Amino acid sequence: MDNDRYARYGAATGIIAVVLIRVGYGIATPNIPKVSASADDWLSWVTGHQNQIQFGTTITAVGLFFYIWFLGSLRSALSAAEGGSGRLASIAYGGGLVSAGFFVIGLTAIQAAAFRTDAPADVVRGLGDIANVCGAPAAGGFTALFAATAIVGYRHKAVPAPVAGFSALAAITQPLALGAGVTDSGAFAADGVLGLWVPVITFAIAILTLSGALYRRPAPTGGGAQ
Repeated sequence: MDNDRYARYGAATGIIAVVLIRVGYGIATPNIPKVSASADDWLSWVTGHQNQIQFGTTITAVGLFFYIWFLGSLRSALSAAEGGSGRLASIAYGGGLVSAGFFVIGLTAIQAAAFRTDAPADVVRGLGDIANVCGAPAAGGFTALFAATAIVGYRHKAVPAPVAGFSALAAITQPLALGAGVTDSGAFAADGVLGLWVPVITFAIAILTLSGALYRRPAPTGGGAQ
């Protein structure tokens, strides 16, 4: 019974992660310049919003902790359903960790820009560019995470079919973020509808539905998985 309770707590961290990341991002990026904005615009933004950036990125970092914890819970659920070597569960877990790694890089770049507001404008813009283009390589990790999760969901009934469907949708849309690495304007840019908002929205929906499904039906925890 205790293991079942711990598994539910672990599953719920996905919901906490999405909420904290969304709140933190909203606080940290008020009136953030467009990717194509000038270096002076980026410096002016960082200088005028230093406290908000630092506070918001701190909240986002806490959310990242819960995201990583959720990945462990997801891996346990997928592995229990898949059986055997748990190959797909390992792919999902690895993809999630890779995406978290690029998230850390982008978060660090924004925090560094706000850490010293006396830095040259070109340096500040460069740090902003690092944060923006991180979405492109991170797309590979997110795609692996959601594709493997969807397959285990459909094939081994790890989660209900509609939840697996949301993961499949997220896997299909994450590669749209690849445009963030090659353009600074338009729909595929890091601040565009396809380059940012569609992948972000499908990510949030997939994690929320997975977290809710696993909370309602936690994986077997014979080994004390949490």
